Amino acid sequence: MDKASHSNVLRAAAVLAPIQDEVMERGSVAASRERCVSLHGLNPERVGRPGVLTAVEIQDHREPIADLLSLSQGEVQRLFELLAEQDYVVMLTDPQGVALGFRSTELVLDACSNAGVLPGSIWSEEMQGTNGIALCIREQRALSVVMQDHFASSLASVSCTVAPVFGAGGQFAAALNVTTLRASDRATQAVVRQVVIASARRIENLYFDRRNVGQTILRVSRHGDFCDAAVESRVALDSSGRVLDATPLAQRILLPAGAPLIGRPLSDVCGMDQWQKAFDGRDLVLQLASGQHFFRVEQPRRQLQAVSAPEKLDRTFDISQPAVEEIIGDDPAVGEAVSMARRLMAHQVPVFVHGETGTGKSALARALHVDAGGRPDKFVGINCAAISAELIESELFGYRPGAFTGASRHGSRGRLLEANGGTLFLDEIGDMPFGLQTRLLQVLSDGEFTPVGATRPVQVRFALIAASLHDVAQLVREGRFREDLYFRLAGATVRLPALRQHDDLEQLIERAVIGAAQRVGRRAPVLTAAAAKALLAHDWPGNLRELHHAMRFAVAMDSDGKIDLADLPPPLGQRGVSRNTRPSGRRAAIEAVLERCGWNVSEAAISMGVSRATLHRHIRELGISRPTD
Repeated sequence: MDKASHSNVLRAAAVLAPIQDEVMERGSVAASRERCVSLHGLNPERVGRPGVLTAVEIQDHREPIADLLSLSQGEVQRLFELLAEQDYVVMLTDPQGVALGFRSTELVLDACSNAGVLPGSIWSEEMQGTNGIALCIREQRALSVVMQDHFASSLASVSCTVAPVFGAGGQFAAALNVTTLRASDRATQAVVRQVVIASARRIENLYFDRRNVGQTILRVSRHGDFCDAAVESRVALDSSGRVLDATPLAQRILLPAGAPLIGRPLSDVCGMDQWQKAFDGRDLVLQLASGQHFFRVEQPRRQLQAVSAPEKLDRTFDISQPAVEEIIGDDPAVGEAVSMARRLMAHQVPVFVHGETGTGKSALARALHVDAGGRPDKFVGINCAAISAELIESELFGYRPGAFTGASRHGSRGRLLEANGGTLFLDEIGDMPFGLQTRLLQVLSDGEFTPVGATRPVQVRFALIAASLHDVAQLVREGRFREDLYFRLAGATVRLPALRQHDDLEQLIERAVIGAAQRVGRRAPVLTAAAAKALLAHDWPGNLRELHHAMRFAVAMDSDGKIDLADLPPPLGQRGVSRNTRPSGRRAAIEAVLERCGWNVSEAAISMGVSRATLHRHIRELGISRPTD
């Protein structure tokens, strides 16, 4: 077949694909509806709301795919933000159809709850009839179930589009689902389906990279710039070139006849043998039956400075809401304590977090809340050291109108009631007044309290996470903290090590670089050997908070895709840097950031991860002034 004929075939396939998808989809829906009657004995008018698991049961379902759930958070959030205006709910389910990852606005969630679209809901065909999640799990492909396609009459106003996420060996790992109660049609859902497929592919490739750290990775893309993991597939190779793991898309591209790819030498794939023998680090372009594809080899990562910028683009870390694993790193002892904390939270048993300032206590508490399926608005935090002893009681317990002089005429619900049904995070609990500790203990014991100025108690139920940089056990010995409250809180104690104590400091620095670049929508720069050495030698007294600020500063200063010593904030950037060469580079970098921010100093300071006063000082020292038009 000549090149022109081949192009005509591809164009024809592109036109026919949506038609074939719709025909296949209608056939799948019809077959499912038939099973609902003949096999499951369901009646459309009598299908009830789906069952919803308890918090303990949800945690049991989360644990087998905990790594996948953590890695997927950033992409799930981005997909939700993209579709939120159209009132979509985004869910990630396990292979049993249990909704685990969940994103929704409060207004939409209230509407969806009537249809049973809730965290922990179970979407099996046997119980709920024809639905997108069950069909996706059964057929392991992306599809849509639109309104009356659902078997249950109660779901006739719902439309859902689902795409599979595959794990090790191409096994089904999760279903990524978006659901809306707005009126819809097949044409609309066909467009939505492409967006969901892209998100599922990014999650799948991210999961693949995490599973195969230390292996040679062959990335396969439709585009030569390798800038979007949504159009990529992956193959993991051992040192001899044998395939250890592959995504299903890579399998279909490389061996379309259906012969298994895993376990075979890559040289068995047409065109790969000669490329492997003469491999010089350059990408390969092959014209396969499915079209033109680009191939790039990523060697195992052993040193921080050896990480290539293109690979970093495909790794997603959400610094604003980091996953548990991104906070604790790979420390097995901390990981074991966090695993216990997850289980105890599901049983409403308090968790205690201990660590220096900046080690991520607050971020870990929020991540544990999200891991347990908690809604974002149901995480309520209060810093006991930041509120005066006179005000902390009313802040926690609330008060009725006119309860005391100076009280708001509208009263206050208090943080305990705000946390009802969610998680209460008490930071620096060691600074809580002794008398207030007694009231808190009573709430934990009885599940109720009486607001200031009220006559009747109110009932509450929440998960409690407490944290402190102090040795609370020592405070107990000194008589400054109630012993019975301490033992009640310390059911699970997670001790977060200081950053300087981490054995995986290289990985944490790498993640911070990626996160800092993603915050401003930039390609992640590469660390030079000198910069990496300085970062690894630093004591990090500010811990994770200092690390993230340093990397935001460095990314803002970077102008050539590489972070060198001159790009690091003081005192890091002053080591081994000539005073004669540093100012000009700093001046140019700061001017570039100011230009990008329209010479808005506040915005530039935020972008660089420094205070406004610090940036003004740099501007004065370097004699920077805004150019006139």
